[in-house]
Amino acid sequence: MAKFCTTPRAAGAPRWAAAKVGTVVEWVVRLDYCFSKGGCNPYQRGGTGTDFFDETSDTTRCRFLASFLATRQQLDPADEGFISGSCEQRKKPVDPSDDENERFAVPDIITHEPGVRMEFYEIKPNSIEGREAARAKVETFLSLVDFLAVTRPNFQKYEKGTQFSPDRTITFYQRNYLGIVPCRVSLHYRRATEPEIAEGVIVYEICVEVDGELLEALAKAILVSAVIAALAALAAIAVTVIFGGGVLGPAVLVLNSPMGGSVGPDGVNDPQDVRYVQALVNDWRASTDGSLISIDGAFSEETAGALTDFQSAAGLEDTAGSLTPGDATETELASTHLNNLMAAADLSEFQPDGLGDVVFGPDPDGVDTELEEEQDLQTAFNAFVQQYLQDLRNVV
Repeated sequence: MAKFCTTPRAAGAPRWAAAKVGTVVEWVVRLDYCFSKGGCNPYQRGGTGTDFFDETSDTTRCRFLASFLATRQQLDPADEGFISGSCEQRKKPVDPSDDENERFAVPDIITHEPGVRMEFYEIKPNSIEGREAARAKVETFLSLVDFLAVTRPNFQKYEKGTQFSPDRTITFYQRNYLGIVPCRVSLHYRRATEPEIAEGVIVYEICVEVDGELLEALAKAILVSAVIAALAALAAIAVTVIFGGGVLGPAVLVLNSPMGGSVGPDGVNDPQDVRYVQALVNDWRASTDGSLISIDGAFSEETAGALTDFQSAAGLEDTAGSLTPGDATETELASTHLNNLMAAADLSEFQPDGLGDVVFGPDPDGVDTELEEEQDLQTAFNAFVQQYLQDLRNVV
């Protein structure tokens, strides 16, 4: 069994998608954290909760943090305003290398239980940039805590978390990729072990496992396909209405062909295009328990026959065993592949009830206008899938 682990961003996912994966991880880690400590009492503004989770905020993160600290530490309104203002002043500039494009020095988890647990945790992707962002964020929050402890005598300090030390792997995607590569994709998160962030930081990565050899380029394509599938599954169960329909999927995609030319008896038959078509045909045949064809880049009677079978099964008018870039056959092949990979997502271990709305709900901190991707989700998702298909065509 070969294994490859990396972050969504490093695998080629756009920043907006990597950020949504980060939100999913925060959700899962929060559930695990609460289970490990025998239950949580989540804080909501105006309430008495002792556990702070920043993804549950109904206001800006800085105001939510200030409200929590003021309530738990019995600070006056002026102190709450000071904390919120100090937090806002410490916004970081957009860092293109940070998977989540995090701007706020607000920990993901804080627990206020004097004498039992006064600690906090930050959750970041397990990359050089992610670990550095976590270190900087932890130090920034500690500087605020230290200042308040000096200037407010009754302020009780929070420490970098050590009581929660997870090391968990959750499989959320499993299939025969392209019909020929049995694979499993899992979320893995753990307490950081690197000396500079060994306390107070949880790091995560996505791992791809296959039977046999695993090339890095193929592993990244599989990982990205799993991210696409997971986001589509979450959008489908979100109560919040997203871009009019609430669904991300092949039926609403508008794609450009990644192929360079035609494939068929009289086609251009660039070997890379032929391999791409053979791979998509195999993905369909495997889903119908059909026999697989060779993926060798050489157009043959076998490939033509397999294409004709697909065209007939799909009810297409053209059943000549050929296709041109962007025609009905290629579009149906790509949609079938996307439907197959989306069907492979299994988020049950994430306890996803309500997660779709957390991932796709409005951000109280507003839209980040400095992101390079389109902010309209359907447009962004289209571009994400488009790039995935292009990369698949290039590496298959």
